[in-house]
Amino acid sequence: MHTVHTRLHGGILKRLLIAIAIALVLALVAGVLMIDSIARTGINAAGTYALGVPTSVKEVSIGLLSGESSIQGLAVDNPAGFADAKILTLDRVQLGAGISTILGERIVVDRVALTGLTLDLEKHADGTLNVTKLVDHLKEVTGSSDTKEPAAMGESKEVVIKELRLEKIRVNLRNMVGGKSGVIEVNLPDLILRDLSSKGGVDVLTSEISGVVLGSVMEAVLAANIEGLGADVIGGLRGAVDGVGSVIPASLKDAVSKGIQDAGSALEGVGKLLGTETKKLLDDAGKSLQEGVGNALDGIFGGKK
Repeated sequence: MHTVHTRLHGGILKRLLIAIAIALVLALVAGVLMIDSIARTGINAAGTYALGVPTSVKEVSIGLLSGESSIQGLAVDNPAGFADAKILTLDRVQLGAGISTILGERIVVDRVALTGLTLDLEKHADGTLNVTKLVDHLKEVTGSSDTKEPAAMGESKEVVIKELRLEKIRVNLRNMVGGKSGVIEVNLPDLILRDLSSKGGVDVLTSEISGVVLGSVMEAVLAANIEGLGADVIGGLRGAVDGVGSVIPASLKDAVSKGIQDAGSALEGVGKLLGTETKKLLDDAGKSLQEGVGNALDGIFGGKK
């Protein structure tokens, strides 16, 4: 009788352990599936907080075991009062970092690649640039790099990005140098930034990386010396770049400067190519204006005799 009871008890215990194991596996699978959704929600919130305008991503994939994670379809809304719906879109972000490198106090990311980045720079009728609105908000939420209060020790983490690549960059210059519908497309060379370091919470990291990306692209536009950009536009871009410089530490500013310097010859080529195109567009615009004035005068004075 005792043997039968022991076997019965052992069978129940075995089934209970199996049930617990299955429950743990299901919980683990559910957790892994939820990680992507949680990450997407976190990115949306962090981007909106840092930039002051709605920010969203379509899809996030976290590779816990593979060490390869990705973000698809990031979009940043334009500030109110500007023509285009989005100021920045990004097709894909690829991040290389194993699970062991992101659990400690020092997070090391081997590579981050931002592919298909489009920045829509627009000048408002009052002369202000849309990107200035984003930079002003960055300054508000972070303060200058010299006056920022450090995060509490328990919350602070150091994030090191060994290589940040900006690939397939396109900048739309809207209402700045003429062209079809007032827009000229500028395709910039790839930019590679190395050894980026940030200390603080998620909000600090998001703000500083956002500043690095915006600052790098604007610096590249300025370095290209695009013919036809007015002094007010150049001044606005330079002011925005300086604003970014006030919210990121010196080490990040140095990394941006080095990346722009390394792309110097390629950026000069962009400026020369666009110089010819913008000159033609401006000449054509001038001819159209002249013809329009002539036709109007002909109409006033009864046409040509």
